[in-house]
Amino acid sequence: MPRRYVLFSMSIPEEESDLAMGVLSLYPITGVELKTDMAIACFDQVDWSEGFESAIITDLRAIGVHANYVKATVEEDQNWNAEWESSINPIVVNENIVIVPEWKSNAVSAPIKLIISPKMSFGTGHHSTTRMMCRLMERYVRTSSTWVDVGTGTGVLAILAAKLGAANVYAFDNDEWSILNAKENIERNGCQEIIQLEQKELGHSVLPKCDGIAANLYRHLVIPFANTFIQALNSYGVIIVSGILSYDFEDVIKPFVDSKCTIEEKLTEGEWCAVAIVRP
Repeated sequence: MPRRYVLFSMSIPEEESDLAMGVLSLYPITGVELKTDMAIACFDQVDWSEGFESAIITDLRAIGVHANYVKATVEEDQNWNAEWESSINPIVVNENIVIVPEWKSNAVSAPIKLIISPKMSFGTGHHSTTRMMCRLMERYVRTSSTWVDVGTGTGVLAILAAKLGAANVYAFDNDEWSILNAKENIERNGCQEIIQLEQKELGHSVLPKCDGIAANLYRHLVIPFANTFIQALNSYGVIIVSGILSYDFEDVIKPFVDSKCTIEEKLTEGEWCAVAIVRP
């Protein structure tokens, strides 16, 4: 008998997806697909319980995630990997930077080609925040500079910093899957001599002194750690932040402005924005 899977779909605000992943990881999932304001958790049918539908939603709401049930469907086994790979296309960030999966890398030519084969971590370039981060980093990463990539995900921003000329990059994430994926991508791009990768919680991290910080995070992680980021920067160092909804922009930049930092540049795409902030 072929294996069957239960696909459990929930509506979840995109900015709350990190919190949701923490809850979903407590259940016997085989994977999670994140879409715009949507999460689809995949279960092997033998691991699925009808009680999960209400339990998951209850657990998510208990930690403040605005989750709602959409549907649960049963799917026959198929070549999911081939289906998934065919759906991932190269992302042209601008005329210089392209993010491309390994299986399509030979079909793409660009001055800076980031070969990223994603698993379950964030950062394939399909989200506007990743693209805006890349555009700002292209302007602010200097040759021989030192950078920190906070919440590295696939490693895409750490790899970009290295390819833009950074001499040293410290990248970390609290998610084991992300670290394994980032390690593979860093090696794929030949950046393992430049990038130091570590699994660590932001709240437990002492950031090294650096010239720049890339933080593609949500507001609930940026605001309380603003001073941590500022203190890690050398004078005139830059922090590039995204994962910010436009209506949260003023709240996010306030602790930086209060510390006399300068808002150098802001990009917007859809409902999202990114900002470059310089320490005095």
